Amino acid sequence: MKLYDRHTSPNCQRTRVVLYEKNLPYETIPVDLVKKEQKRPEFLKMNPYGKVPVLIDGDTILYESCIINEYLDEKYPNPPLLPRDSGRRAKIRIQIDYGVNRTYPAYEKLRNEMFKAEGERKTEVISEAKTELKGLLQKLEDEIGDKPYLAGDFSLLDAAVIPRFLRLAAWGPLADPALPRLIDWLERMKSRPSIQKIIASGMPESHTRRTA
Repeated sequence: MKLYDRHTSPNCQRTRVVLYEKNLPYETIPVDLVKKEQKRPEFLKMNPYGKVPVLIDGDTILYESCIINEYLDEKYPNPPLLPRDSGRRAKIRIQIDYGVNRTYPAYEKLRNEMFKAEGERKTEVISEAKTELKGLLQKLEDEIGDKPYLAGDFSLLDAAVIPRFLRLAAWGPLADPALPRLIDWLERMKSRPSIQKIIASGMPESHTRRTA
């Protein structure tokens, strides 16, 4: 397997979590997003969206991290990261969509400010984004209950949201004491070797704007 990857990209980290959890060997092909290597014609032949990650597994070429992760779970089922029950699988897919897509506008608003130099940040925009995110995270706080992971056992849902949620913890919204269950979940996640590798690989510095 080959993974076209940017080590600080949350989308790439999402897929690497699954590769690590399944102990799957792969070759990393770095993509320099600052130099727009993801927009070059040879890359666009693999992924017309011009984004990372891209996974090549034999003759199969895939893009979009959540789709890659489902492929990996289906083709390499040990350990399974989705339940056998179709209803529970569907619920997890809904939660992934919520955690990745529904929260994205507020996450992007906060990220764009945090990636600016401190003196250039708009405090009112940051405050507004944090308030929005706290409200959105409350749904996951309510749903996790006393479960160790977001859907019970560790699953593709946890892998999908952890890269962004690590950033939200650093930026404030996921450090809010009003979200104690998610804070506990985050600490459990940090104890997993796959997540420790993600953290060790590097998180983007908040004052440096990256192209995702």
